[in-house]
Amino acid sequence: MSAATMRSRFARPDVAASAFLFTVYCVTLARGVTYWDAGEFLAAVHSLGIPHPPGTPLYIMLASVWSMVAGPFVGFTIAVNAFSALCTALAFGIVANFFWRPTGDAIASFAAALTAGLMSTVWLNATETEVYACSLLGAFVIVWCAQRYARTLERRWVVLTLYTCGLAWSLHLTALLTVPAAFYLIAFAGELPRVRTVAVGLLLSVLGGSVILFMLFRAQHDPAINQGNPSTVGALIDVVFRHQYDVAPLWPRRAPLWLQFGNVFEYADWQFALGLGPDPGPTIARTSVTVLYALLGMYGSMRHRAVNRESWRAWMILLVTTSIGVVLYLNLRAGASYGNSVLPAGTIHEARDRDYFFTWAFVCWGAWAGFGAIQLARALALRLHSTLERTRDLVSAAVVIAVLPMVLNWAAVRTLRQTEQIHDEQESRAMLSSLPKGAVFLANGDNDTYPLWYLQQVLDMRRDVTIVTIPLLAPEWSRAELRRRHQLLDSAFVQNWYGFPATVADIRRIADQQGRVVIESPFIQH
Repeated sequence: MSAATMRSRFARPDVAASAFLFTVYCVTLARGVTYWDAGEFLAAVHSLGIPHPPGTPLYIMLASVWSMVAGPFVGFTIAVNAFSALCTALAFGIVANFFWRPTGDAIASFAAALTAGLMSTVWLNATETEVYACSLLGAFVIVWCAQRYARTLERRWVVLTLYTCGLAWSLHLTALLTVPAAFYLIAFAGELPRVRTVAVGLLLSVLGGSVILFMLFRAQHDPAINQGNPSTVGALIDVVFRHQYDVAPLWPRRAPLWLQFGNVFEYADWQFALGLGPDPGPTIARTSVTVLYALLGMYGSMRHRAVNRESWRAWMILLVTTSIGVVLYLNLRAGASYGNSVLPAGTIHEARDRDYFFTWAFVCWGAWAGFGAIQLARALALRLHSTLERTRDLVSAAVVIAVLPMVLNWAAVRTLRQTEQIHDEQESRAMLSSLPKGAVFLANGDNDTYPLWYLQQVLDMRRDVTIVTIPLLAPEWSRAELRRRHQLLDSAFVQNWYGFPATVADIRRIADQQGRVVIESPFIQH
């Protein structure tokens, strides 16, 4: 293959990167429901409902429309899972475009997008029903619009940037993580936007954000999935700002800063070669690969800066925002798998590992690693006074290095997806099938509840069973739903919170009066 042929194959690195990654994601796509929020989102998309706060209304609507288009061909569940694959692939087309336009280096930009898109957290989000995949696309659309303004100085791109910010807010707050980088691109483009342009953009931003009103209107119809029941303005505000949860303040810190940053490094060590060590702790093989790509990322950052400082600064702002900024803002406890051997007994951990909150940071470093691999190959060729053919071979080898995380993560992604489907769907199906007619099932939490919601709403299985999620009894809207739909609580227990034991006892008493059997999940701890 000549150098000219190689360049022609990457004439549009953004299109090539999207197509390649979409293929990888589809081959490894989950064929059913997976752990955590996937079951709830699938049930919410199917019923056009309202999932847990902040409600993600734009995601629900987009996924619902997509399921109507693709569902008849591949089935509802696979279609919605594939929506994540499509969104993620398109997002990395934008990443390739972001590097390509200012640097002019199509091959390095293609490699940047591929390495970033093959990070294990990104890949896993892309193969299941999860809002973070769509949020990633929304985030990079904001950057793309801002970069277009920086290149063209056409005012419409400022308007579109602000409009997409409003849409992103109604999609998921994580989509706004790119806003500082986008505003940098606009502010330092060489010409400040006119006040009128900004005013129109802000007006359209409000219009984009008004998508959240969908939840207010939809809740009036009490859909099957109606978390928070935002049927009033006050309840809508509670859902949007997540008042149901214990939102951490910036201070005091819930864990020492060294531990919170250490958690990020733990998650970063999972990104390039999870198949070499699927357990949380570091391993010689996996961590060695992580160090190699960390060094490539450093080199790629330096080369990016040398080629085009404006886009480098924007990318660096994005990295700082999505790493240091997210650590400081979220103020998380120790991750579920972090520090068990060194932290004191009784240390409170997060319910799950929150690596997905740092997806954007992994994308930033992965992109620089892929970009750096190509740049390093060219530098070596120049130093060795290589022939054109030898230079081509070195660049081809660098492309392989950029794509190597696909091989190193493949087994872990496939195994995890297959294991989750077996445990989540098959075991939940067996549990639901075994329950007596009209039973009341006391569930322990997300992984107990959401697969059952999926089976009932999407697969229309055993809707006679009432699922009561114990941790959800504390919010008044949940108790009101139990009374409104199933008459399983006295009004006094709806209006007042008497604690979990008393509330569960009242549910048992009324269920007994109704002649219904109450079954506890085996995962409930007393």
